[in-house]
Amino acid sequence: MPRAFTDRERERIHSKLLAAGRSCFTRYGLRKTTIDDLVELAGIAKSSFYLFFASKEMLYMEVLFTELPAMVQRLIDASFGTTDDAREVLVRLLHGIVHEIETNEFARILLDDPGQLMQAMHTLDTGDILKRSMELYEPLIREIVEAQARGEIVPGDPQEILYSLGMIKLLPLGRDSIPEGLYRSLLEFLPQVIADGLTCPVRTHKGER
Repeated sequence: MPRAFTDRERERIHSKLLAAGRSCFTRYGLRKTTIDDLVELAGIAKSSFYLFFASKEMLYMEVLFTELPAMVQRLIDASFGTTDDAREVLVRLLHGIVHEIETNEFARILLDDPGQLMQAMHTLDTGDILKRSMELYEPLIREIVEAQARGEIVPGDPQEILYSLGMIKLLPLGRDSIPEGLYRSLLEFLPQVIADGLTCPVRTHKGER
């Protein structure tokens, strides 16, 4: 039976497991990662793992929920509040999403194989996961709602608008099958098209009447 840990030890081990989870899930994916991989990297006994997480899927979701707040804030900082032009805000937000996928390996692995997320959700309380996910995305949704109230973004369900913006992820995820020159052109073109669709006909550019 694993010994009891002090509060400080629990905090330290929890942090180690999160770091081990991020490393293993990024390297191997959820399916191929084993509890043995996680505890070896974290430097704890296998029996101790279950004092912190009931399964590797639960750790996977905890890593995800740890990553998301900072990512959402980076997206907001790079878009909303940087300009008065709603169309440009959305263009910058879309470029920010692409940048996250290109530079954040965990985000890329997660989006490149959504089956991993479905596997994790299948073994856990889906309702609770969806609730926590929406809470994490709430800052972005709030920005969209406020822009709608100002007449800068088209009316509609803000969650649907957020999901529509998220579809830009398909571009970097398919990058390997796209010639580099075409990829760069699409990276400039697609955000413009999406932003046009979500701000027309309500947008007012500087100089437009």
